[in-house]
Amino acid sequence: MIEITDFLDELAQIDWFKNSGTPNEKYHMIFSLFEAYDTWGQQTLSIWEPHSYSLEENDDIDDNEIDEVFAAVSAAIGDTVWNKLGEFLTRRNLWEEAGVLPEMLDTVKRNISWACIERILNIDSLFTTLLNIYKEGYFPCSWIGEYPSGQAVVM
Repeated sequence: MIEITDFLDELAQIDWFKNSGTPNEKYHMIFSLFEAYDTWGQQTLSIWEPHSYSLEENDDIDDNEIDEVFAAVSAAIGDTVWNKLGEFLTRRNLWEEAGVLPEMLDTVKRNISWACIERILNIDSLFTTLLNIYKEGYFPCSWIGEYPSGQAVVM
């Protein structure tokens, strides 16, 4: 399997959620974790699922390699992202919405793992776009319209 060390090093440079809650005209902004999951959840699945299924079905990577990527990404970013989520909740006074925190952490790890797989497969698609949004310090929650047209919904 292609070495993912450089990708993991790149992740270490991300200042997770540093701009979450800060308006940005480039994106459709939301300001509630509950809204991210309750209002936008179904739309998110309708956009994300076809992209992840497409990657899973790619003949250039097998299930064991995908599992290895998910494990490596989870180990590399899990604690950092969890801590940064706590800082974000404190900064935005959202602790009353903390019940979705484990789901949010899983979403980040899943998005980043698929972005790594896109990198391995030399594909620039949805999850690479999401990675770039995370690099900008936002949490991508959903998408308005059909990807790649439309607009990211971020917190």
